[in-house]
Amino acid sequence: MQKPLKKFYLLTVLVLTVCLAASCSILGDFKKISETGHASINGKKVNLKTMGDPEKDCLAFGYLKIPTEQLYIQSDPSKEPIYTTPFVFSGSYADGSIFCFPPFKTDLAFQLVSLRNSNFNVITTFLPQLGAEGKIAFVTHKKGLMFIGAYDFITENNTGMIVPLTRKESAQYELKCLLKLKKLLQHTAWLPLIEERIKELEK
Repeated sequence: MQKPLKKFYLLTVLVLTVCLAASCSILGDFKKISETGHASINGKKVNLKTMGDPEKDCLAFGYLKIPTEQLYIQSDPSKEPIYTTPFVFSGSYADGSIFCFPPFKTDLAFQLVSLRNSNFNVITTFLPQLGAEGKIAFVTHKKGLMFIGAYDFITENNTGMIVPLTRKESAQYELKCLLKLKKLLQHTAWLPLIEERIKELEK
């Protein structure tokens, strides 16, 4: 087995094993990281305000209609293994999850491998299979800002699935995300791009 492929599978097995064995308690720690204003890369918190170059990197962000902690892996075996949690903006349950990833190099492929939602005393954990439908997956295919979409999480017969919202709904949530990002990333090189995209959506 080629070395990059072997490293990818080892990382995937490790992350999924930890999530299953610990009922995703690892995400509880990542939630604490997010609440302090940080995302994480390979278990270490990072500060979005001091990261990335809009001329080289991709800043991906999205929306989910329920509050969640999320864990993603870099799923292209030819690239470096990465597991990451996005920064999730705080808010009420009805606000859902506005989330933003650390800036990454282009041409990396990420896929959701664990999602956790707490609603009063009910905790829902969702572990989509790699390559399966009903998940969030994206490639950092361009530099600058990239909206990966708006999604809902539904359950049927104790089975969970992530469903993309309509294009019209997604555009509304993209604007909502950008307004949050504008406040978070003031005085950074990302601000002009954010303001430009807000103007385009408000036309």
